[in-house]
Amino acid sequence: MENARKREIRDAAGEGEARAAITWLQAEFPEVACSRAPDEGVRLPSAFWAEASPDVETCLAYQERFGVGMDDKVRAAHLIAFYSHQLSLVSAAIYLCSSRVPDVTGLRFERYARPLEAGAVDAGRFLFCMGLKEGSGGDPEDAERLFHDLFVAHLKPVIAHLKRRCGLSLRAQWRLAADSLAGAFLEIGRRRGTEAEAIAQALAMVERAGSPLHSEALCYEKIEVAAADGKDLSRTYRMRGGCCLYYRTDGGSYCDSCVLLEPEARRERLRAHLIDTARDQIG
Repeated sequence: MENARKREIRDAAGEGEARAAITWLQAEFPEVACSRAPDEGVRLPSAFWAEASPDVETCLAYQERFGVGMDDKVRAAHLIAFYSHQLSLVSAAIYLCSSRVPDVTGLRFERYARPLEAGAVDAGRFLFCMGLKEGSGGDPEDAERLFHDLFVAHLKPVIAHLKRRCGLSLRAQWRLAADSLAGAFLEIGRRRGTEAEAIAQALAMVERAGSPLHSEALCYEKIEVAAADGKDLSRTYRMRGGCCLYYRTDGGSYCDSCVLLEPEARRERLRAHLIDTARDQIG
């Protein structure tokens, strides 16, 4: 009876922490939506990503707003990067803020007014309904394994479907998914003031032996540069192990942290990005 009571208290605390994490997430990252309760129009992930699903075609078509002249492989690369990034933001926020392991129970692609400095614009995002799980006895290593296994299990049918539909290889998609997970942990850790811990937890996920997320090229790197006023600037960036293929669109180019760039070319681009970001913050 005492153990059951302790579990009830722990579950209630975890539920409260998870809801607080979702509230924080939606204030910090309005480009993704999350709920603990079923919502109107939400479908099971297996139905959303089923063969000939209209949801998949809608999501593939939406990617064309990011580039001109996309073929099926480029659309698939953008979609798996887009989807896994939003999934990673939701999952990482709950995990890092509550130590509970999230599990997708429902899914919806929706339009919303995305707030920007110049005004709101019409955009698309995923709404995730999330269940909560806990590692055995609250063991952090078990929670880490469970997070990894649920994340991989959720993405496996998605990635397999996009390979059949668009021809983009499984390995290429898993590299993009790993980039998304590593990037989301970094973003959330930075905003919560726990960057080093978040990076360590992300690396523990993507470096697991035998994991499809494992990528030799994916890493974090601290970029340092002196600004025009002499102030030293530094920031940690996630260096990609995969490629979204944007350079293959009409007028496209390489992302600043693209795996196809030479390491020093990436560093030079990111130094410029760091200076521009600091200038924008001052302005």
